Amino acid sequence: MKEVKNMISRRGFLKTGAAATMVSGPYFTGRVFAEGTADLGVAVGTDILSAVKAAVAAVGGMGAFVKKGNRVAIKPNLSFASPVERAATTNPEVVRAVMNLCLDAGARQVIVVDHPLQDAAIIGDKAQIATVVKETKNAMLVLPISENLYKETAIPKGKVMKSTKVTRIIEEVDVLINVPVAKSHSASFVSLGIKGNLGLVWDRIAYHNSADFNQSLADLATVIKADLTIVDAIRALTTRGPQGPGKVAELNTIVAGIDPVATDAYAVQLTPWNNREAKGRNIQHLLYASQMGLGEIDPSKLKVVKTTV
Repeated sequence: MKEVKNMISRRGFLKTGAAATMVSGPYFTGRVFAEGTADLGVAVGTDILSAVKAAVAAVGGMGAFVKKGNRVAIKPNLSFASPVERAATTNPEVVRAVMNLCLDAGARQVIVVDHPLQDAAIIGDKAQIATVVKETKNAMLVLPISENLYKETAIPKGKVMKSTKVTRIIEEVDVLINVPVAKSHSASFVSLGIKGNLGLVWDRIAYHNSADFNQSLADLATVIKADLTIVDAIRALTTRGPQGPGKVAELNTIVAGIDPVATDAYAVQLTPWNNREAKGRNIQHLLYASQMGLGEIDPSKLKVVKTTV
């Protein structure tokens, strides 16, 4: 367990590089890329690396997001040390593909970060993502499980959440890539990128205990917005989320986008959840986020490039 202890200590990740200069406030607010790229890239196929590459290529390619020398934070869903077949956590091969694309684009380090629900030692020992990170050069796993690893952050536009503690590592990287698994959730109906932002805060319970849980998720999205969202819908946990076991749909799909609302909204349409069809506007936290101007909830209004690999 020596490696995991080093990974989750503040000294262990602060000494790896100086804090990046942030633009437009303390957290990422997204970027504008060259005209002519798609708003959403969708790739379908059983070759995971090819699917991730194709989806990202449609929105400009990883080189549009990651520059030489960048430090990149990759935020998967790593709540549990669950087997990949359960689809409760991001597929480790999707994480491997994203890490390698970042490194190929010139990143000097990729940091896989999440605040797990399960004991960090168990995650470090048994989670398949942890194994993939260990196998990748210039990659490290950070599981920030101490409160001092989080920074109190105001949410000026928040309606029910006015402040929150966000992992400090976000301030020390140049690029944030959200890589959620597509799954159902007992409290928010689905868990995708915007819901996955809870893995970057210290106190999830405060959100669940707020006046409106779904509004609290939208509030958080006003201060945490990934530069790129890549939804892992290789397998989707369509019932009994977030942990399962439940019904798993083999979708073999990757969805990539800059707009976090649109990316989630497209993924919602891929399969029924709890045996019910849904669109983005049916998901309350996505509707709130859209109403707060955080993205387009109707993917039909966007340019979508779909590829079979």
